[in-house]
Amino acid sequence: MSIQVKSINKFYGDTQVLHNVDFTCQQGETLVLLGPSGAGKSSLLRVLNLLETANSGELSIVNEAFDFSKPICEKAGLKLRRKVGMVFQQYNLWPHLTVMENLIEAPMKVLGQDKATATQEAMTILTTLQLADKANAWPLQLSGGQQQRVAIARALMMKPEVLLFDEPTAALDPEITNQVVSIIKQLSETGITQVVVTHEVDFAKKIASHVLYLEKGHMVEHGTKEAFTHPATPQFADYLNH
Repeated sequence: MSIQVKSINKFYGDTQVLHNVDFTCQQGETLVLLGPSGAGKSSLLRVLNLLETANSGELSIVNEAFDFSKPICEKAGLKLRRKVGMVFQQYNLWPHLTVMENLIEAPMKVLGQDKATATQEAMTILTTLQLADKANAWPLQLSGGQQQRVAIARALMMKPEVLLFDEPTAALDPEITNQVVSIIKQLSETGITQVVVTHEVDFAKKIASHVLYLEKGHMVEHGTKEAFTHPATPQFADYLNH
């Protein structure tokens, strides 16, 4: 089992943004976190790699277990993020480094790879993502879709067991969105577990093996992709029809 979440509650001050969230996600699944704005999707995603901690509940992920009723040290988060990669909505590429330098920085500093090995692996990934010709470009010379693919490549350089995506198609046109769909499908064939936050139903339908639908921090529906054609709750059916 790749991810198990038990009774996760999360507050920002007095506002509760996650209410008793429970789910499991098996290795190799692509779980889509779907729901309207303010549903708690991104908060839940960030809990999965300890960018944020919950107020209570338990998380098991990539053979690491965390009990949020006890303090969790920053070192544990850093260790976990070596195995749980994240592709941010804003891409977060370093503008002062070339595409290649963006990719090899973490493997060299965190994993201790030598430059030649890291560079070779980076070129392999860039070639797969059709970006080999952009290795020496600066991030600001790239389109939004190219920056998105570089962000995915950078996450893959750490050989994560789980990959998290926060609204990966938010600012992209339909053609680029289809490229992201094909990348996520390719990755699912390699056995990597993926969790994707989105509010776009069409995109979710194309990539999901499983779906978790949230409203105002509450789990409303959790099931396989069959839920898109046979929703079990009126709330999810309503969301799909909008």
